[in-house]
Amino acid sequence: MAASHQSHYPTPPAAALKEAYIGKNLHDIAAPAAIVDQAIVKRNCSQMLRACEALDCSFRPHVKTHKVLYGIPAPPSTIQRLAQLGKRLQPGSVGVLVDHPDQLRHLDVFKQITGYRLQLYIKIDTGYHRAGVTHGSLQFSQLVSRMLPEGGELPYTEFCGLYSHAGHSYGRSSADEAMDLLIEEIRNLQLASAHIRKLYPTRVHKSMVLSVGATPTATSIQNMSQDCADYGSQPQLRLGQADMLGQYMHDIKANHDRLEIHAGVYPFLDLQQLATHASPSALTQSPRPTISTHDIAMTILAQVASMYDGRDRREALIATGSLALGREPCQSYEGWGIVSDWNMTLQPNNRGSCWQVGRISQEHGILNRHPSSLNSLPELSVGQKLRIFPNHACIAGAHFGWYLVVDSDSPEERRDEIVDVWVRCWGW
Repeated sequence: MAASHQSHYPTPPAAALKEAYIGKNLHDIAAPAAIVDQAIVKRNCSQMLRACEALDCSFRPHVKTHKVLYGIPAPPSTIQRLAQLGKRLQPGSVGVLVDHPDQLRHLDVFKQITGYRLQLYIKIDTGYHRAGVTHGSLQFSQLVSRMLPEGGELPYTEFCGLYSHAGHSYGRSSADEAMDLLIEEIRNLQLASAHIRKLYPTRVHKSMVLSVGATPTATSIQNMSQDCADYGSQPQLRLGQADMLGQYMHDIKANHDRLEIHAGVYPFLDLQQLATHASPSALTQSPRPTISTHDIAMTILAQVASMYDGRDRREALIATGSLALGREPCQSYEGWGIVSDWNMTLQPNNRGSCWQVGRISQEHGILNRHPSSLNSLPELSVGQKLRIFPNHACIAGAHFGWYLVVDSDSPEERRDEIVDVWVRCWGW
């Protein structure tokens, strides 16, 4: 049996962290630090759940940022660790993705350890080409044949359904495009489901879960709800997209299957999500129909270490580099984070800080003017604390053992007060 190294990744002590931070002000803590606004998280989560309820589908949240379905086809060495987790949970609580028949022979150890069968989802490639098998291909047929032998299922697994991830939706820039990809995901999973039932009509005796989504495609369904239509979001969707989605929903139910939407970064959002323009703001009084920085729950606290006014253009140094912000690009600009207007003195009518993280290395970030900004740059000073919107919240958040929680729904004088500490799970 392979040794697990999970015990070598101890979880930070939550009680000690809460005692150290709760009640402190953001201005008084060391940077870098990951800050989460729980009021924004609640709004974003509520909007996602309302949209799924309106569509009459299930929702599966990912937990990588903030079900236990292992998010990629599981390497054999992970199965024992999943089984140890499964021993602490109830039957039906742990599942894995598969996209190759050889993966199946490594899964029996799960039942040996837990005493119950491991849930399986076939990962379907719907165009992203990162992981997954194309429905109707030889590899797909071989996988299904091995999963569903004559007489039923494998004794150590339970076939639950099909799963896809439209990661290529991060490269789109409208709700219309995101909805097109969501519809394409659903269509491909429906075809895969029909293919399985046609190949093995006597071996599938229950409904399949058709699980689709990435945050841009999943949140695009929010544009269909009435509260979003009242604020002008729904016209972003082409005439007929809602009807097409409704027809697919009807067909899924007619086949006794069940549609499930999944997403990961939707509670926090980030600059990559803003660039997709896929979802409406959760703010009921939002001045614009799509999400803005007012909907981003995670920021990275940084501190100005030096100023360089004598360079070709004004720049500043922050002691916050790729080990805090990540190095994920964003399609809407060429920087590595955008500085919020928190703790800034802005000129009248100026919107935003105009500063971006224009260059980055391991420990250093260089601030300069965001290229689309026409306003004057606010003054910065050595020692000044800043909050930076990350390009990708999942990557930025993974650099921190815990998140410091604030609440923008608090009275104004307490909005920078830390009200909680959320400890991350970590390790591999």
